Amino acid sequence: MLNSSPQAKRLSDIRDALKRQDLDALIVPRFDAHMAEYVADCDKRLLWATGFSGSAGLALITQDQAVLFVDGRYTVQVREQCPEGLFSYRHLHDQPLADWLKHTEQRGLRIGFDPMHIPASWHKDLCAATTQSHNHLIATEDNIIDHLWTEQPAPVADKARPFGAQMSGEHSAIKRKRIAAHLVAQNIDVLVENQPDNIAWLLNIRGNDIAYNPFINSFLTLDREGAVQWFVDPQKVPQDLTDFELDGVEICAPERFLPAIADHAASDKVLGYDPQFTPVAVQFAAGEGGQIKHGRSAITLTKAIKNATELGGMRDCHKRDGIAWTELGAWLHGEVGPRFEAGNPITELEVAQKIEQLRAELPGFEQLSFDVISGAGPNGAMCHYKVTEQSNRALDPSEIYLHDSGGQFADGTTDSTRTYNFSETSLEFRKNYTSVLRGFLALATLKFPQKTFGHHIDAIARAPLWSIKKDYDHGTGHGVGHNLSVHEQPQRIGRAFNDMELVPGMVLSIEPGYYVAGEYGIRIENLFEIIDLGDGFYGFETLSYMPIETSSVIPEMLAQPERDWLNDYHKTCFELLKDQVSAQAQIYLQQVTQPI
Repeated sequence: MLNSSPQAKRLSDIRDALKRQDLDALIVPRFDAHMAEYVADCDKRLLWATGFSGSAGLALITQDQAVLFVDGRYTVQVREQCPEGLFSYRHLHDQPLADWLKHTEQRGLRIGFDPMHIPASWHKDLCAATTQSHNHLIATEDNIIDHLWTEQPAPVADKARPFGAQMSGEHSAIKRKRIAAHLVAQNIDVLVENQPDNIAWLLNIRGNDIAYNPFINSFLTLDREGAVQWFVDPQKVPQDLTDFELDGVEICAPERFLPAIADHAASDKVLGYDPQFTPVAVQFAAGEGGQIKHGRSAITLTKAIKNATELGGMRDCHKRDGIAWTELGAWLHGEVGPRFEAGNPITELEVAQKIEQLRAELPGFEQLSFDVISGAGPNGAMCHYKVTEQSNRALDPSEIYLHDSGGQFADGTTDSTRTYNFSETSLEFRKNYTSVLRGFLALATLKFPQKTFGHHIDAIARAPLWSIKKDYDHGTGHGVGHNLSVHEQPQRIGRAFNDMELVPGMVLSIEPGYYVAGEYGIRIENLFEIIDLGDGFYGFETLSYMPIETSSVIPEMLAQPERDWLNDYHKTCFELLKDQVSAQAQIYLQQVTQPI
């Protein structure tokens, strides 16, 4: 059966193509040319080659094996999607590709890769590894997968749309001047930018190239005078630019991007780019003599700190989003049990459709901000589970249900998670749920000094779980954009070192969890903005307002300050939402926000 599967056929085709190009192996990353987490359908090459649909990973395909590298969110999912008879599995971070290449006993391997889809930082590590093992990285002229993928979708051709200063809070020309001043201070002549959310923020534009992400796939350079070259498909640029803020922006075809890099390098310009988010093809175009400064993009750093207009929009759209969440909770509690008993159970797909429908009724809603994670029972144990027609599971009232979703609104981006139970739960579950809640509350109430970084405070959220010898294998918090990416870097809370200080104006999630494979998942997530508390200390101000289920909480495990925060939060939720939801949701809201 394995040999007749689509994956087996595609692996065989890839291996035949490697032989024709005198290659022994191929690196297939999840990335597109923009090093993005979310990619357009036409760029889902890893999914086509392997069947793995997660948002982070890569494959190494040789003539006799196919190795999939995924992170802790996908250890269960990858085994379900990619059969063990065809694939082996390694941890993307703990057992990275560079380690595999360094320690392989094979010698003289010619390992192909597309230089537009490998970050410059990865290339450096992979080169060092292959040199040590006496193997060779070979940049291919074309993408091998694209030649084999006969039904590859066409890129989206929708037009860019303006997102002017009234919504963004600052005119694009002013932003460009600010970034140019950063370049002067850093002795950089030309900033090379290929992160679509950074380009969207800088130019005050939005688009539809990628589902859930309102931006355009393109490239950009900006010099120290603020002059911009925007390398974008001409089909995506409207003829009438009256409402755009593109004065001083030269619009160029994408094919001119790498030649423009070569021209700047030949003119002895100092180029600046982020090696983690820039394809190594840029480095190749600059040549060995090119002057390059590596570091985070000045746009990334500036965009991370929201202005007053952006923060106001984020606050407002989260209050509206709470209406949809409250209606969802009321619907679930009212319908899951009766419909299951009647033989017509609610399904994961139905809930995913329900939350989108509820959000569509809200002012300013544009689209979801990511695939709804709608996980019943064991499916909830997969952190980034995506329900399909094949995996669609009924909501059994005896099982736990995990729901993680968010929306793109005209004035901001939302993302929250709640865990629901519809019957009595075990003592073990209640301990786990309460420990996750305590970790959430520990960060939500934290006061921290200036010069604090995300890795400094990650353990605070894990400590309640650690006390019962449990943990979770994902980050505790990520940045969120303003009508941009729901996963915005560089601000982050996690185990890994992060050199971005947490400062007022940043928006982050707080989302500890716990997962039991084959049984259930627990996660509680709100978004917060960082605020200045005075005296050199900062704290988290709540953005998300929707009830947190408390029926499985063990009150005796909560300290009084934890109870006080939760009760105050629920009192605020009730006051904000009681007059904006249906009669059924009002009853649910009153019940679920009772103090404990």
